[in-house]
Amino acid sequence: MAKKKATLPKSARDVAPRTKKATATGKTLDRVQIRLPEGMRDKLVEAANGRSLNDEIIQRLTQSLERDEMQKLSDRLKEQGDRLAKFEGEIASMVEQLRLRDD
Repeated sequence: MAKKKATLPKSARDVAPRTKKATATGKTLDRVQIRLPEGMRDKLVEAANGRSLNDEIIQRLTQSLERDEMQKLSDRLKEQGDRLAKFEGEIASMVEQLRLRDD
């Protein structure tokens, strides 16, 4: 009998199921375990500069996600600017044609 090929999971949820942790304030936090390449933990601890390792990782992930969102916004604004420039060119062309008619 042939072995069935393993398929990749469809989402991170399939890879790392969510676990919840209740806090003293009544909030519930998502928990996840990660494996870091050798040496990365030490680099993160050193970079944390007095913060906890958890706080350092959260800060870096937050910055990365914010940067991604800013890039998406920047891309959308550039597209809108390009469209506006195209319309401005078309309007300028129409104005020029109207001026030529009036002459």
